[in-house]
Amino acid sequence: MKPSQLVTLSFFFLLFFSNWLLGARSASHEPLFDTDGNKVESTLYYYVVSAIWGPGGGGLSLHSGRNSLCPLDVIQESSDFERGIRINFSPFDNSTVVRESTDLNIKFLTLITSCNEQPVWKVDNYDDSRGKWFISTGGAEGNPGAHTLQNWFKLERIGSNAGIYKIVHCPSVCESCVKLCNNVGISYVDGARRLVLVPDEEPALAVVLFLAKERSNYA
Repeated sequence: MKPSQLVTLSFFFLLFFSNWLLGARSASHEPLFDTDGNKVESTLYYYVVSAIWGPGGGGLSLHSGRNSLCPLDVIQESSDFERGIRINFSPFDNSTVVRESTDLNIKFLTLITSCNEQPVWKVDNYDDSRGKWFISTGGAEGNPGAHTLQNWFKLERIGSNAGIYKIVHCPSVCESCVKLCNNVGISYVDGARRLVLVPDEEPALAVVLFLAKERSNYA
């Protein structure tokens, strides 16, 4: 084979591989979809509600902390008639379209002012007395990196159909950092369904996303 032909084939192989790799990456970061089948956007607000009706509970809301009022913990409403508080997703790259398996800040739209803190989700300090990592508020938006690991979450598809997701804390904003990597589930503590990090053998909370077309009971 002539050198020129070899260079040409190498070029086309590199082009093919690059396109394949780009396609693979795109396929692994498909857009999130709400219950109307529309792409989820960072400029809109949503109700994050259990995908299991009835005993699965309702939407996500806030509750006083385990040992004091603040910080507020993220909880799930016990009734499926309650959609909770509206939520906004902010991707780490400021993208308008919110995608699967992408680092996000999750923020409540709320008028509750009992705590002087941002309604941004974070993984709270480890609770020794209960042996769990709880999801609370008081996180900070943006600034992806080693010092903000506790503020980042992802939504990942459950099963083959788009629209049903689990919430995951496994930040990619610092690849070299030692980090937690767990699904988010439910723990019944002090009469509330509090969101916690759960091991693989425990069920993750399965959710769907309703576009917030009206005001909730809280905001």
